[in-house]
Amino acid sequence: MRRAKRIIMGLLCAGMLIGNAGSVYAQEDVSQEQVAEEQNVSIINDDSSKDASMDGQRRLDEIYRVDENGNTSLIEDSSSDTALPAEDEEDSADRARSTSVKIVNFRANKKGEAVSSSQVTEYTEYKTGASGYICGAVGADGAYLGTSNGKVRFMIAGVIGEVDESKVQVTDLDNAQSYSSYYADSTTLVHHICMNMTTPGWGASVMVGMRPDYLTAGTTYYSYDGHYFYTSYSKMLLDYQSDTRSHAVNAGNPYYNYYQYLPLRTVTEYSGSELDSFINTYAGSSSKMYNTGSTFVNYQNTYGTNALLMASVAACESGWGKSYYALNRNNLFGLNAVDSDTGQAFTFNSVDGCIKDFSETYLSKRYLRPGYTYYHGAFLGDKSSGINVSYASNPYWGEEIANVAWNLDKAGGYKDKEKYTIGIKDTDNITHNNVNVRKEASTSTAVLYTTGSHSNYSVLIRGEKDGFYEIQSDAVLNSGRSAVDTSSGKYSVDNMYSYISKDYVKIISQGSWKPGDNSGDNSGGNSGGSGGDSGTDIVTPEEGIDYSVHCQTYGWMDTVSDGETAGTSDESKRLEALKISLRSPSVEGGVKYRVHCQTYGWMDWKENGAEAGTSGESKRLEAVQIQLTGQMADKYDIYYRVHSQSYGWLDWAVNGECAGTSGYGKRLEAIQIKLVPKGGTIPGSTENPYVQSLVKYKTHVQTYGWQSWAFDGETAGTSGESKRLEALQIKLVNPEAEGAIEYRAHVQSYGWQDWVSNGKSAGTSGKAKRLEAVQIRLTGAMAEKYDVYYRVHSQSYGWLGWAKNEEPAGTSGLAKRMEAVEIKLVPKGNDVPGSTEGSYITQ
Repeated sequence: MRRAKRIIMGLLCAGMLIGNAGSVYAQEDVSQEQVAEEQNVSIINDDSSKDASMDGQRRLDEIYRVDENGNTSLIEDSSSDTALPAEDEEDSADRARSTSVKIVNFRANKKGEAVSSSQVTEYTEYKTGASGYICGAVGADGAYLGTSNGKVRFMIAGVIGEVDESKVQVTDLDNAQSYSSYYADSTTLVHHICMNMTTPGWGASVMVGMRPDYLTAGTTYYSYDGHYFYTSYSKMLLDYQSDTRSHAVNAGNPYYNYYQYLPLRTVTEYSGSELDSFINTYAGSSSKMYNTGSTFVNYQNTYGTNALLMASVAACESGWGKSYYALNRNNLFGLNAVDSDTGQAFTFNSVDGCIKDFSETYLSKRYLRPGYTYYHGAFLGDKSSGINVSYASNPYWGEEIANVAWNLDKAGGYKDKEKYTIGIKDTDNITHNNVNVRKEASTSTAVLYTTGSHSNYSVLIRGEKDGFYEIQSDAVLNSGRSAVDTSSGKYSVDNMYSYISKDYVKIISQGSWKPGDNSGDNSGGNSGGSGGDSGTDIVTPEEGIDYSVHCQTYGWMDTVSDGETAGTSDESKRLEALKISLRSPSVEGGVKYRVHCQTYGWMDWKENGAEAGTSGESKRLEAVQIQLTGQMADKYDIYYRVHSQSYGWLDWAVNGECAGTSGYGKRLEAIQIKLVPKGGTIPGSTENPYVQSLVKYKTHVQTYGWQSWAFDGETAGTSGESKRLEALQIKLVNPEAEGAIEYRAHVQSYGWQDWVSNGKSAGTSGKAKRLEAVQIRLTGAMAEKYDVYYRVHSQSYGWLGWAKNEEPAGTSGLAKRMEAVEIKLVPKGNDVPGSTEGSYITQ
């Protein structure tokens, strides 16, 4: 339920930009966008909050719920009867003056009509302006805070949001047959989650942690943030509407679910074999999670992503490894299983490969990295902060994952419970400070990244010094700990730390761990992803990889092995074809590969010694992808790098990544291929194995906010939706010569703005002003090597012709909005991308 799941949904973190209207910011140590730019950290101001590859919108029959004991079951569709009695228009108009207690029903609209179980409600966060989304089928009710200017204000899962009043139903609390609540039993606190307000009972019940002393056993409490609890629903609403928590039973002492707010940059106390025993009890031998404990631990130790929490995510996303995608595609996390086309779900060669990709790419390099589009904190969280903001449309996804972690930890005797010290920035839903995270304990030192403006933002505290807390860095840092490393997912718990001012952080859980306590390798046990033996950790003398190339002038060259060079260097000879085969594999499996060939582009996959490419056609190879299959993919990673015309040796690619170039007409001249045992030492840098893009750009679109980056002629914006572009950012990608890209926009009311460059915003945001035209130019040596071409999709006219090198593109004097843009760098003297007629229309 991300849009129930494309896993990365698209929700961008609006409100992280400094100075966002309506946000409350700290004074001394609040970052500036310029500082972030200098530190190579992107500060996001975007109201596109869904991650389209992780959550998308999965069918309800593929979404699992979890009970308080950690068991999972598929959610049943009850969308046919989810509407409560509707208000008439007079009731609606008088709602603001009503003294009756109201509640928001996300499973019906204002007319009292039930909405689809897969429907996602998109909202704007009050005060920050950030966009968000929830699915009512897994969280039906919200606290009603009022209606103003056609917007219903509500709270659910920690976020205060505003939604168009036509999209939800507001009704008397007395009409609801059920609504969410918390129950304190003798030892724990349980959240009863309502999924259909028209029927008694709850759709799910999850354990959120140990019962604190201030909650009385046997008592029901109400809360829509999970931090402050009330025995009176009406007093809770009064506090929410008054921006206070004074009537809560724990006013001034907020509650935090330990595993929900534990940063993932932590290490479990459990070995791989111990996790196996816990997981196997729930999963069973037929599950794709069977005996995956060591796999989770191994990647935890490499990429700094907590193994217990990763296993808990997999359990919830795949029903303990028994979902269709897990069993048929080795996909434990439902990655890319979107509602519009569930067939898009990613297929992995092995469970190991899926866990690695989730740990390295989705978590370490994306969701846990400040500056990444969907970063909202490196913890599970809820809809106020954390991974849950963009990862899942289920508002209680983070709470449910934490519930599984509690149960796994319980099975092991609570070895992980409250091990770490956790601090929280902004312990309410009212304050939204964006705080600098620095290299050292001084305001004069470099800013590594910023927290963003989310309330209830969690940090892992390692110590304190000179008015600062030393915290575990959410981001991977470079070797000098002087900047965020965006190219790598590898993480060192001991060496990657930073500092945050104590003025903005409240300690909410005091642990015993201190830096240096981690023992390093606690893998232990089996490492297979399907229960089988994964083989030894070393390459046997007879086992390896053989390959040969068809080279210009020489034809088929001698076969080489295990990292040796196939091809030539310093002879300017193109590779034309490639054959690869395994030598004496010790387990089942093979190797497959495909090439990007001149004229033909990416060709079909070949396997086990078959020829990939051409011979006798004088066509150059430009790039290659190589993958292992079967149990060999569980045992080894396959690394490869290419020697490319103009670039020389590029960095190493691994397991199906692209190596080489695309779009530049550059020949491959040589290749090296190696098998590396899982967890073994990589053969060299993996930073830049593939050269593709010259320019990237993104647009701020009406309703959606900042969209994702587009590259080299791709479309940024929309067509057929009548959405205006409001702002534009453009950057050169790894420019090969000195120079910059400059641009300016013609904006409604303002006309031509000043020139900006290198990723700065041209246009406006938050003012509802359309872009009407744009000019773009290169400077320096880049302007001598390339022409910049660009065209716009304009209201009424559609795609106009291509403009280049500072020519205006779009319209002026006609009040026509720009809806999309495409930008390309073309080497001097090369063909233009299309017609240049009619690129600019004036009155």
